[in-house]
Amino acid sequence: MTKLFSRILSKGLSARKFFALCLTLALLSVILPLNRSYAQGNATNKLSLALQQVLGANDLLVWSDPSRRTVRTLIQTNGPVSSALITAVTRAGGTVVRQFSSINGMLVELPKNQVLSIANRSDVERMTGDHLAQQSASHLEAATLADAVREYRPLLRTFNGLDGSGVGIAILDSGIMSSHNNFDNSLGLIPRITASTDIVSSNLNLLRFEGLLGIVTNLLGDLLGLGNTDDYGHGSHVAGVAAGRSASSGNSRGYMGVAPNANLIDVRVLDGRGLGQTSDIIAGIDWVIANRTSRNIKVMNLSLGAASSESWQTDPLCRAVRRAVAAGITVVAAGGNYGQTINGLERYGSISAPGNDPTVITVGAANTRQTDARNDESITYFSSRGPTRGFSVDQSNVKHYDNLLKPDLVAPGNKVVAAESRNSWLVDQYPQLHASGSGANAFMQLSGTSIAAPAVAGAVALLLQKNPGLTPPLVKAILQYTATQVTNANICQQGAGLLNIEGAARLAGVLRTDVSQGRIRPGESMLAAGATMPNPVSNVNGQSVAWGRYIFAGGSHILAGVDLFKRYQGIYNPALVWVRDVVKLNGSPAANTQLITSGVINADFIGYANNIFTNGSALSSAIISGQGLVFAEGVVVSEGLVFAEGLVFAEGLVFAEGLVFAEGLVFAEGLVFAEGNSMGEAIVTSESWNLGE
Repeated sequence: MTKLFSRILSKGLSARKFFALCLTLALLSVILPLNRSYAQGNATNKLSLALQQVLGANDLLVWSDPSRRTVRTLIQTNGPVSSALITAVTRAGGTVVRQFSSINGMLVELPKNQVLSIANRSDVERMTGDHLAQQSASHLEAATLADAVREYRPLLRTFNGLDGSGVGIAILDSGIMSSHNNFDNSLGLIPRITASTDIVSSNLNLLRFEGLLGIVTNLLGDLLGLGNTDDYGHGSHVAGVAAGRSASSGNSRGYMGVAPNANLIDVRVLDGRGLGQTSDIIAGIDWVIANRTSRNIKVMNLSLGAASSESWQTDPLCRAVRRAVAAGITVVAAGGNYGQTINGLERYGSISAPGNDPTVITVGAANTRQTDARNDESITYFSSRGPTRGFSVDQSNVKHYDNLLKPDLVAPGNKVVAAESRNSWLVDQYPQLHASGSGANAFMQLSGTSIAAPAVAGAVALLLQKNPGLTPPLVKAILQYTATQVTNANICQQGAGLLNIEGAARLAGVLRTDVSQGRIRPGESMLAAGATMPNPVSNVNGQSVAWGRYIFAGGSHILAGVDLFKRYQGIYNPALVWVRDVVKLNGSPAANTQLITSGVINADFIGYANNIFTNGSALSSAIISGQGLVFAEGVVVSEGLVFAEGLVFAEGLVFAEGLVFAEGLVFAEGLVFAEGNSMGEAIVTSESWNLGE
């Protein structure tokens, strides 16, 4: 220090200049560390909550390797992934595992001590852990009113009416047993599985993690690609609900699925124990989007879920499904099986990803009591309730919850019988799941929202067979508008109501078939030439049941009225996303876009009195009786302001905080045996593994 002063004095500095220099050096000694701290703080804000927590811990997680001090993280970027970012990851000692096309991002394995340095780059938007995801089962035809839109001819094994012919349904699950008789064509010779791909078998990281936990899978079969035999048993059952065909139970319908002549596309993203990772699912979605035209994939079913506290705006799985919807694929997702706490309390805010995304059709589970009537249904105790509770954190460290209205509707999801795969791990562990038959003619019984979802996926196939010109958001609106109300159920339990295929098919049949071509403008007639709106009542075994006649839009708004379908609405554009003051078209902010035309009814205020506990039947009755405000000029995006916030969700009621959305846990669909069964809700959860976080 003495030498430094001597050198400074030798320059002939005056005492005043010397003092100024010392003050400058002192200030720099404070400012520079603050700048480094500020930059580090900005980088930390780009990390998901779980990723922040795991940086200083040695938890045993599928995406965190304590022995190597590395993490597998999904990096989402501002624009396409650049070569500079790939180089930076490599120089930091990381490895690029996979790049994606449905999102701007990639999966990397990175040393923990380099995560913040990568996050600090300007081209990095968000970093998230590569979480586990899991699977989340005819009376089914009668319960969904699918039998009202077709007639089965048992001698010819054909249908007169809607059976899903020509429509492709992608099943992202644990695989489909292609040799099962449930998936044969009308001749009983050729499986209707027109394409298949195996994503999860190449995930050696998942195999390593399962080995550490002592979970033994069909490792040899997976590595050799012996392919899609569905050792777990969930995927085949899901496919059977959506599109199985069986008349083997001694009656004319047997265990018939909802769309028994639709084509099935097998996308294996879960392994022989029903486990996969977020990156596997996104890669599966990439594959579906890339092959949608050649395989005529119009519907994608995701009977699985992943834990996420992320807002729908940044969650990578949500972003991937939005890309699929924008590409014209109707995405159906299970809502989750977390509607009840371990203490038996009803839990709101328990929707899992990607069911928390506004563009997908999120399905809850109803208990039909095994009857065909529509007056004894209830919402199952396990079915996840809305609203969604993903959140973002602002620079003041304040959480902003999404609070979107979900689920969108419910479908039968209790004790549903469908295909059982050969040597199914589920049946091996729980023999009571077996219902009848053996080998290629075996059937099992499952419950859960993951079983309700494919019933809706099958229904979508029927609607698209009836009217190929429907867009994904228009399909959702039709299903919600025609749904019937579950007694004593509120809108965050039942969504817009119980699936009604008969009514939905009639409404789809009166609409134009060129809507998806994009030539129709908001306000133009959406009715086919000479068509009129159908009677909003369905006949169920001689009983007249009214449609609910309302839909969800804008995240938290309730809309109603015949003008929703008499005239084209801007919200039916699959490339448009509207949630409160967020309106984007093809991913960019939309300006001067008409969302809703005049004549549509704003039913928000009807629900204000009871907030999220608004009873669906009461809401429907109020709308039918003429309540609600009619938009005189419609709704146009203008300076970022749409209209009122919609339903107000009170904080601190009975929301699921820190449980369903605790990132790093193995939240997924689990396995529900049946409502009221004392055997428990899930067979494989992170809680039983005691993984921490």
